[in-house]
Amino acid sequence: SFPSSSSSPRNVALISRVPSTAISRRCAPLIAKPRFVARADSNLEGGAEAAEAVPEAEAEAEAEQVSDSEPPELPRKPRVKLGDVMGILNQRAIEASEKERPTPDIRTGDIVEIKLEVPENKRRLSIYKGIVISKQNAGIHTTIRIRRIIAGTGVEIVFPIYSPNIKEIKVVSHRKVRRARLYYLRDKLPRLSTFK
Repeated sequence: SFPSSSSSPRNVALISRVPSTAISRRCAPLIAKPRFVARADSNLEGGAEAAEAVPEAEAEAEAEQVSDSEPPELPRKPRVKLGDVMGILNQRAIEASEKERPTPDIRTGDIVEIKLEVPENKRRLSIYKGIVISKQNAGIHTTIRIRRIIAGTGVEIVFPIYSPNIKEIKVVSHRKVRRARLYYLRDKLPRLSTFK
């Protein structure tokens, strides 16, 4: 009901509103379409008020114009989980290392030759040759353990295969093995870990 003209000289407009709330994060927010709009006529003399009903079709057209002016929502990008971040960084680091120096497919049992740049004297390259007795896959921190007999003593050295100090890795030959770790060579005869 409208207030009387004696109590309130101002013109009053009543608009029914429904709060626009999102049902969930995935759904678009609801926009309420007004069914009835009351307009006050300010040109009437004596402060008398008149309410005019706007047809429903016009109200829907106005609501559509409001919704058309808003930019369309783009589909959301998939969220990167915290656990996936290190995997993505590892993959990028490996790709950058592969551009600098391609790394061959190294498996347990391969006889490899590694040219290593000594940090104290960068002009000299040391060559290490031996059998790969184990490989530890850890992304950019992947390492291989190489064993060889030097001066009658078994020597094992761990090399990170993506290290910038390694200038070249070459697979000399491949031995067929049935284990992932060849630690039993430590107890075998030295000739099994000797290479020419």
